[in-house]
Amino acid sequence: MRSRAAIRYSKAIFQIATESNSLSMVKKDMDAIITTHKSSSDFKNLLKNSLISYADKKEIIANILLDMSDDTSNLIDLLIKNKRLSIMNDVAIGFNEIYNQKNNIANATVITAIPISEVVRSQILNKIKTLSDKSVEIENIIDKTILGGFILRFENTEYNASFSQKLNKLKSELIQ
Repeated sequence: MRSRAAIRYSKAIFQIATESNSLSMVKKDMDAIITTHKSSSDFKNLLKNSLISYADKKEIIANILLDMSDDTSNLIDLLIKNKRLSIMNDVAIGFNEIYNQKNNIANATVITAIPISEVVRSQILNKIKTLSDKSVEIENIIDKTILGGFILRFENTEYNASFSQKLNKLKSELIQ
């Protein structure tokens, strides 16, 4: 659950980016923030660490976000000024949610034991297109505990075709 402050900043940066015709550049920056936040505990610690000066934080973030848009740079300055840099990832997620809603884009999550190939990705996209008129972005999450098969989450539906699900179902049928 994102804070009200993160939601307000998300709406504000979306509006500013729309007015300045820099929506695609800000979207790229927000995607980079989310990806870096997911993959780097050092980045998470940087945002929260009060011992690192704001100038150093800004410089590090600028090095991570190559060709950062002026709007994103101003957002970071504002978050620093208001001592809210720790919510930057939530702001980026909120921005992407607004962007996706305005552009009729839905997210689908495919959880597999190994990364999916481009062929499988396109097959999943084709199947989802029969269910929805939205454009779909697929995120592939690797979870070795499902052993094989896949779990597909799209909108408010989950389809579990994982081996671990099948084994658990078989186990419960045998026990009864």
